[in-house]
Amino acid sequence: MGPRQGDLFAQGRPALDPAAAVERLHLDDRSWIDVSPRWLGGGDELLELLAARLRWTRAKRPMYSKMVDEPRLGAFVRPGSPGAPALLDDMAGALAARYRAGFDSVWVNYYRGGEDSVAWHSDRIGIDPADAVVAIVSLGGPRRFRLRPAGGGPSRSFTLASGDLLVMGGACQQNWEHSVPKVAAAPPRMSVTFRRTAPRSGR
Repeated sequence: MGPRQGDLFAQGRPALDPAAAVERLHLDDRSWIDVSPRWLGGGDELLELLAARLRWTRAKRPMYSKMVDEPRLGAFVRPGSPGAPALLDDMAGALAARYRAGFDSVWVNYYRGGEDSVAWHSDRIGIDPADAVVAIVSLGGPRRFRLRPAGGGPSRSFTLASGDLLVMGGACQQNWEHSVPKVAAAPPRMSVTFRRTAPRSGR
């Protein structure tokens, strides 16, 4: 689970780059994504830290008439909780300041190799899909992240490298779905996902 050859940015001590460029892409008139390459340096070291420190589980989902294991590991973290790396607080704070959204939970998906994946879905746990901000920081090996209109349609693909940030906002969780497809082979990768699960005041 060592660092990838040739990607010096992913190595070293993890640190945020507040000056990292951000590009906004409008998916429709109500949905958008922001992409910020190399938002976090030292992503490979953070991956190894999380792999060792978090309590990983493997959820089950129904398939036909039986329950099967999901093809990845997952772990829930609440920023500031005992054992959570302090850098997660810094990441949540930087994202909250930029997007004016209080991120109160972190979910980490662990893709151990190319056979691990996540099917088409939208994030609707504890958030309003009509106006939700979901931020994903990729760690480790590069993987494709796909987006398509809810229910099917032409997809858009982004290759996320270690330290890249992708933020989905507006009505993205209502109008669009995303996935990480299987590949023949891939180094370990994690997606660190920041969400707000508590309802906003006044709602």
